[in-house]
Formats: sequence, structure tokens, C-alpha cells
Amino acid sequence: MQGDKQTMKIVKQSLEEQAASYLRELILNGNYQMGQKLVESTLAKQLELSRSTVRMALNTLAHEGLVVQKPYIGWQVINLTESDLWELYHLRVALETRAAWLAAEQITEQGKSRLNELMAYYLEAGKTAKVSSYQISKIDLDLHTLIVELSGNQRLQQIYRNVANQIRIYFNIDHADYDLEESALSHVPLVQAICCGNSEKAQALAEENITTYRKIEEKFREQH
Repeated sequence: MQGDKQTMKIVKQSLEEQAASYLRELILNGNYQMGQKLVESTLAKQLELSRSTVRMALNTLAHEGLVVQKPYIGWQVINLTESDLWELYHLRVALETRAAWLAAEQITEQGKSRLNELMAYYLEAGKTAKVSSYQISKIDLDLHTLIVELSGNQRLQQIYRNVANQIRIYFNIDHADYDLEESALSHVPLVQAICCGNSEKAQALAEENITTYRKIEEKFREQH
């Protein structure tokens, strides 16, 4: 019985955390559009929570860069501009290419197993007719986040976590008109290079894998 207690995993979330998690997914899955107004009283009624709890949840999302509070307007979903996309593109190049290099330098058998398992899941999801571009964006981010984790650089990981949600919105823009199976296939050489310990090739492929700013800007203008 004692052994059972030791293996039991209890996950507790406050109402604020649950509300933030729920709203976060609505934003990242495209249910709320960029720039859309979020009214505290309306959300409180929908979620059957107090306005103060909703306000705390929105403050959490504000720290994550997903919503903003503007004077006389209230809460809004972040509205990325072309300037934001330019910054995110260059940040991705800086962080993801170095992470790929570091991951390849010190990849372990366990790391290879985790990468290959996630890559296999990505490939399978890309072939599924019912999968949405938003779901592919999440898997794409999960893969890059894992590579960053495998870099072993704690500060790099922290910086990437700070912008991860905005990068996922970036992926949503990129994947909107992208062949989802091709999205998965395009990551295979990168994963192979990391698993083979070829750091120079991994770094080059990581940059090659990032849609150029000119293309992401084009897609953004078409969608908005």
C-alpha cells in the first residue's frame, strides 16, 4: 500500500490556472483571433468564475505575451505585426540553430529515443486527414522545444519558454496554407543530423527549416 502511495501522482490546479490554461488553448487554437477583445464579465459568466479569477488568468496570459490590456479598451488577444514577426524570425534563427548544434554535440541514447518518438508522431499526424494546422503547429513547437531542451543550456531553454506561445502563433500563420505532411517530412533531416551527432549539419538544417521572413511576411499579409 505504501508503494502505491509513492507512485500516486496528484495534480492540483487553482481556478486561476485552469482558466488561464483554457483561455490559452482557445487563443493558440485560433478560437480567438489576433486583436479580438476579451471582456472580463463575459468570460466570467461563460466560465462560471469570479471576475477577479478571470482577471488573474488574463494577467498570467499577459506575462506570456498572449494578451494585452489597453487603456479605455480593455483586454485584447495580442495582435502580431510584421515587426513582431521579423523579431521572432531572427530570434528563432539565433536560438534554434544554436540549440540544434548543442543537441547534436551531446545527444544521448535517451535523447535520440525521445526525438525519434516525437518525430514518428509528427509524421503520423501529418498523414491524418482530420488533423488541423493548429494541431500541427503544436507538434512543431513541441519538437523544437525538445531540441532546445536537449541542448542542455538552461538559459537558452528559459528564453525559448518565454516566447514559445508567440512562436506557436507564428507557426499558425506559417501552417495555414502549408501541406501538413510536408511540414512533418521537412523536419526529418534535422532530427537525423542531431541523432548522428553532426552538429554543423544540424545547425544548417535548423536554419533551413525556418521559413524565411519574406515568406512569413507574405503569408501574414494574405491572411490579414
